[in-house]
Amino acid sequence: MAIPDYETDLDLNKDEKKAVEGALVAFDDFIQAINEAYSGKSGAADNFPQFASGEALKSIQSEAKTVTSDEATFEGQIAPLKVEIFEVARSEDSAEPATVKVNFCVDTSKWRMTPAGQSPTSNPDGKVTMQHTIQQKDGSWKVNQQNLWERRC
Repeated sequence: MAIPDYETDLDLNKDEKKAVEGALVAFDDFIQAINEAYSGKSGAADNFPQFASGEALKSIQSEAKTVTSDEATFEGQIAPLKVEIFEVARSEDSAEPATVKVNFCVDTSKWRMTPAGQSPTSNPDGKVTMQHTIQQKDGSWKVNQQNLWERRC
């Protein structure tokens, strides 16, 4: 069980720390599965529902399909440079935290997805901050949304 190092300005209580750790395990597994699937290990995409749901699941399944069907190639690795816990929230019907928002810095120049028949180009954004919303449902943490937060970090 890998829990990435993280920073936060939040004053987390014991339950919130436990929620953060559960969410970060799902986040780390999510990133690893993406890197495996996008590098051509098509079986890794079968694991996506273990770590992702909602919009995030649809997005990564679609992108993995373009790689496995040779509609695109993926080079490099997605590797968070800095992980920050942005928010920990409870659902209305639970006393335990149910949502963790993770902001992370990633250097987009270290990887690229190139559509078939096109020449690879470098990603002009460089280091950006992405935000992932990780939700707990039925005792399992899953990345539910992923968004560009800022074009810098």
